[in-house]
Amino acid sequence: MKVAVVALPEAREPEAALQWLKGYLGAIGVEPSLVRANVSLEEVAAVIAEQDAVIVVGAAGNRKAVEVIGNALGLKLEVNKEALELVTGYYMDRVDIPGNVEELAITPEFSYVIPNERGPVPAFVAFSLTDDRFVAATPPGFEETIETFEAGIQDFFREKTGKKYSVTFSMDVECGVEEAESIVSEVNSGVKGVFARLDARFYTGKGLPLTFTAYSETPEGLSDAMERVEELVKKLAAEKGLRLVEKEKAGGVKEEDL
Repeated sequence: MKVAVVALPEAREPEAALQWLKGYLGAIGVEPSLVRANVSLEEVAAVIAEQDAVIVVGAAGNRKAVEVIGNALGLKLEVNKEALELVTGYYMDRVDIPGNVEELAITPEFSYVIPNERGPVPAFVAFSLTDDRFVAATPPGFEETIETFEAGIQDFFREKTGKKYSVTFSMDVECGVEEAESIVSEVNSGVKGVFARLDARFYTGKGLPLTFTAYSETPEGLSDAMERVEELVKKLAAEKGLRLVEKEKAGGVKEEDL
């Protein structure tokens, strides 16, 4: 499966978004053949033609980008009813309602829409009607991109790799950012099927949150990955003279509806 992850010039914090998406995909079992920021619309069209799946950061809500995606997949555009409800719902209690609400809800026909909890524009996944290719478009923000990937985009990749089970958990450690990033790097290189990172959403005020998302085809494989992560982190913390504060599991072992 050939996969590309690209960011348009309009994307905010594109390098961080690309790094996280690459990390997630690697844990799912997909190694992108192309990861690139500041990609033009002409380049997006060429990338879609060469890949089985593409994530385009910053394309959702961008009429010209949506047109490129639709044309590349042979799809017409439409004001997506579900997307329009999400956009209008976001602005319902606001004074500064933009005049292009319907434009923000335009997607290629038959698209799967993913709510955006951090902004007005939902993400979407569009599918070719002639082959198995698909394109995921996210809003421009880093947080919006990551959370819409977590909320739905990832499922389409997990369906291809069979990674039905996932768990996210964090281990708080008292240390500086550089030391925490060193542990994260070693976990990412040492434990297959796991994406490690520093994730402020898990900050408890008791240390830096080393956060891990593990994927597996079986519950047993998931438990094994969690154990290997915990053992490695404890070993590295002991070697560096760092204190682990607590461990928090978020959501538990989960089988997605794929």
